Amino acid sequence: MSASPLTRRNPPQPAARQRGVVLFIALIVMVAMSLAAVALVRSVDTTSQVIGNLAFRQASILPANLAIEAATQSLFTDSGGPLVADVRLDTMAQNYCRSHPCTGDGADDQFGVPPKLQSKTAVAAAGLGRSFTDGSGNTVTYLTERLCNADVASPPRPADYKTDITWCDLISPKGGGCHTINEQCAFDIPPVAFYRVTVRVDGPQNTVSFIQAVLR
Repeated sequence: MSASPLTRRNPPQPAARQRGVVLFIALIVMVAMSLAAVALVRSVDTTSQVIGNLAFRQASILPANLAIEAATQSLFTDSGGPLVADVRLDTMAQNYCRSHPCTGDGADDQFGVPPKLQSKTAVAAAGLGRSFTDGSGNTVTYLTERLCNADVASPPRPADYKTDITWCDLISPKGGGCHTINEQCAFDIPPVAFYRVTVRVDGPQNTVSFIQAVLR
């Protein structure tokens, strides 16, 4: 019997020490990707919020037009009115003020919004008689102001200076003569005052829109 030669085996080599550089880089990349994902989500949320606000703003235009039509009806015969018996008197039942600013009110804010419409609290305290809510949840309130001075600072002034139309912002009559020296008056066009309508629309999610129009 012959003996098989012994096979020499190489001794096992010690495992190389892992330094962890690749793992560290992978963690940095994952953190960077997480931050980018968070930034992307926030950007999408902001864009969605802006688009939603624009949609609410566009939705508030139609009910604001209805409020302007209601204000027109309060003033003019050809719109089914007038519902204001005397434009020289405040008529809160028709959301109407004879002057700008309204009697007892301060100045408008920096956006031109009258004090009676600047907040929900002010609207509730104003005693306005006309407001409505449409099917989309928009609450519409408006105020009509005749663009006349509530007071005249420097005398002399007429006894009826608070109601006299000469203290108002007027549209100048055109045509008909009476405007040029030695020109015969064909007919006399009475002066017409301007009226400013400010509409406040409180929409869903506490959105607020303001629309203004000038009537004559």
